[in-house]
Amino acid sequence: MNLRRLKLALCAGEMVCVVASLAAARAADIAMDQSGLGGLDRFAFWNSIVGLSVMLFFLLWVAAVLLAVFSRQREFYASKREYWMNLVPDVILPPLVMLAGWGAAFMLL
Repeated sequence: MNLRRLKLALCAGEMVCVVASLAAARAADIAMDQSGLGGLDRFAFWNSIVGLSVMLFFLLWVAAVLLAVFSRQREFYASKREYWMNLVPDVILPPLVMLAGWGAAFMLL
């Protein structure tokens, strides 16, 4: 597996974590109604899934950042622009997608 495929695999894992956290947050919101009455066990279950998926997201993101830092020493980039464009799908985009998804979820819920 070459370095680019590893970076894209990390990005795909991060996106799966984002989708899982948003879906679990929605399920937790459905489990607990506005009055505070509802399935506390189901709410706790879905809430723990949200926490685990967010932690896994940040672990994968840190791995992607470290991989980007250490791969810069091995690869040659013609310009700083090329280096930053290489970082967008691996390092910069996943946290922005997560923040946008959580922001949209808070606005809609």
